[in-house]
Amino acid sequence: MTGKWRLLLSAVVCLVAIGSAFHFLVMERHWVPDSGIRVVEQGNDEGGRDWVIRLYQSDRRHHWQVSGKGYAVAIDRLGKDSFSLDIAYGSSGDGRHRIRQQVRLHEGPTLVAAFAAGPSGAGDTRVIVDRVK
Repeated sequence: MTGKWRLLLSAVVCLVAIGSAFHFLVMERHWVPDSGIRVVEQGNDEGGRDWVIRLYQSDRRHHWQVSGKGYAVAIDRLGKDSFSLDIAYGSSGDGRHRIRQQVRLHEGPTLVAAFAAGPSGAGDTRVIVDRVK
């Protein structure tokens, strides 16, 4: 009887581990957030940072807004491919950048801003908006 319970318990633990791995590795990257926008900071090949802003449902939605640790983003659609960006990121002080501009965005990633490394920074920083239908 003890062997059956161990086998059953091992199966349950294994299923929980597989479910957790699926959630964190697949769902967190590919699900569409309710706000329709996701901001990801990642390293680039030149040793700097890329701020990638993904706009989901860009064929139907007219406003996106999100804020998190070190960033605040508000984007409005002005026309079919025309958008107004208001992006602030970085820590307060010299490392804080603000981007306010109107841009034409087609499907796919578009580089909207780039900043050279500061005195204490290593590598350039790029801001990329990725429009996803």
